[in-house]
Amino acid sequence: MSLPILACTDQGNGPPIVLLHGFPLSLKMWDAEVKAWRRNFRVIAPDFRGFGDSPMAAGEFSMAGCAQDLRDLLASLRIQQEVVLLGLSMGGYISFEFVREHQEMLRGLILVGTQPVADSDAARQARYETADFVRREGTALLADRLIPRFLGRTTLATKPAVVETVRSLIQSNSPEAIAQACYGLASRRDSTSFLADIKLPTLVVAGAEDVLIPSMQAETMHRQIRHSQLVVVQQCGHLINLEQPQVLDQAVSGFLKQL
Repeated sequence: MSLPILACTDQGNGPPIVLLHGFPLSLKMWDAEVKAWRRNFRVIAPDFRGFGDSPMAAGEFSMAGCAQDLRDLLASLRIQQEVVLLGLSMGGYISFEFVREHQEMLRGLILVGTQPVADSDAARQARYETADFVRREGTALLADRLIPRFLGRTTLATKPAVVETVRSLIQSNSPEAIAQACYGLASRRDSTSFLADIKLPTLVVAGAEDVLIPSMQAETMHRQIRHSQLVVVQQCGHLINLEQPQVLDQAVSGFLKQL
């Protein structure tokens, strides 16, 4: 086993639940969930390579590499129980890779604002352009570009504090870490055919106002993952836990009670 490289928060006692952050954010996006869920669960949330407090690492950033980093982290924390894995957006892509290799370690899977399909040629090109942009212009201008796509129209119009939280999360990361992650996201493999191999109880959560990932992707996952439930959150975009935290908490709590 290689030494764990990821910084993380590890709070609470009880069954372990692991929260995987989205791009280009950090474990701090889960502050409210950690505070709420640590009363009943052991809540573990890592920063992936180069994000938050985790150092940059040699080699390419990849979804499979992030999944291996997570495996090493859980081993270092001596997690003996089966884990519930919750991944949002990029965290969902990493979850697919983790489930491929370590499904026996899990007792449940929660996929939030994510999708199984790989990037199209146009989407890959957009990732490369984003990498060039953030290296050239920095994270403040990147936040200006991403926020209108990350957040639903309701949030943008009525929740300025959430807008500023997302801006701060994006700006706290280094341009180079974000650029490397763009290439990792662009090269991820398609997981559509893998959905039928997921045997875990699964909760799929989508935002009704998400302009990045169409709701039909959530419906596809729900249809093809045998033991799955689907929740579509109204007045909500891509960052569901930040935009509608109470709704997500209710959905996750109900799901966890069934496990």
